[in-house]
Amino acid sequence: MTHEELNSFLDANPQIEWAKDDDGNFYFRHSHYDSKHEKVKVEPRALANISAQQLEKTLVGGRNVDQITRVTGYFSRVSGWNKGKLGELNQRERVGVI
Repeated sequence: MTHEELNSFLDANPQIEWAKDDDGNFYFRHSHYDSKHEKVKVEPRALANISAQQLEKTLVGGRNVDQITRVTGYFSRVSGWNKGKLGELNQRERVGVI
């Protein structure tokens, strides 16, 4: 992947955050699926041999699934919720049902 292809890929996917260290290594994180501490490191020589599709597959990792939840009798897709509602979802206490 060239730098132009990488820039196009990142422009088309604003949910992917990235950083570069002094050694030229790239660190990618998918903000929808990963916590702040989960990152994928890609060395410069590996970046030259990877396609945009391979990078996206690595970052998504089969997690491109929409979560549905039931609130007060109605089903709702979590992907359409705002930050506040997602925060409430993360704070909910979960219990196991046997």
